[in-house]
Amino acid sequence: MKKSLVTNAFVALVICHAVFGSRSYAQQTRNGAESLDKLTEDSNDPTAILAQLKIEEDYTPDQYGTQAEPNSIQIQPIIPISPFSVLPLWQLVRPTFKVNTIAYGTGPATNTQFGDTQFFDLLVSRWPDPATGLRWGIGPYFVFPTATTAAAGSGTWQAGPAAALVYRGIPNLLLGGLLQQGTSFAYTSPDRKPVTQLTFQPFFVYNFGNGWYLRSRDATWTFNLRYNTSTEIPISAGIGKVWKFDEDRALNASLAGEWMLYRQFASQVEQFTLKFQVTVILPRLKL
Repeated sequence: MKKSLVTNAFVALVICHAVFGSRSYAQQTRNGAESLDKLTEDSNDPTAILAQLKIEEDYTPDQYGTQAEPNSIQIQPIIPISPFSVLPLWQLVRPTFKVNTIAYGTGPATNTQFGDTQFFDLLVSRWPDPATGLRWGIGPYFVFPTATTAAAGSGTWQAGPAAALVYRGIPNLLLGGLLQQGTSFAYTSPDRKPVTQLTFQPFFVYNFGNGWYLRSRDATWTFNLRYNTSTEIPISAGIGKVWKFDEDRALNASLAGEWMLYRQFASQVEQFTLKFQVTVILPRLKL
């Protein structure tokens, strides 16, 4: 999994536009451009009641502290659950599965392993939207130690809160963020260190129309809150497009670059990363 994969991913984005562009245009002509614009905004909104399956490839040609070029795959389904008597709010269930390339030492040697699994269950409130365009959700967050090697994960069970806040009151613009905080409470072995980690993912998405958008929402800021642990603050920018095939199916694809703006106590961390993401959207799928 080297540079060729990222090149092929970019070519796939262009081919998708060429193959499905005319069909997507015919669909939006029938249903109206407003429907496609709303779907584009919803697909980038962490509080939207929208079933999705995201597959993302991250390729890092430049990394601090090593000559390796890590490449990782992330699979992230989003499952909406309808309100019921005990919980009268919509829920968004999102597990995240990762396959990471681990760099060994300062040379080019790497090893690919399955990483820890993350999971949250957001309870989404529509108040006070639509009057103000403000949406929010809150719920539990967990990390499960599913990594196949010690280097690929923390070796800890973690739990804490997750929260998302989004503002959609400005036409064509989405602003917000997603926060997750995990604290370790059990360990896979006695030599594993306690973890208290806070991550924040800022969102800035501008919708150009016809499914095209610019976004900065791929970078995740990581704050390890224990003494002498690392802090990483990257920034990102990218472009993407949504193709709507019919009322049941759509596709979202994007290409983004991420730069490490600030790091502390992180000797081996990504300096520059290319992120290619493809998301299958199923608007009518709800549990």
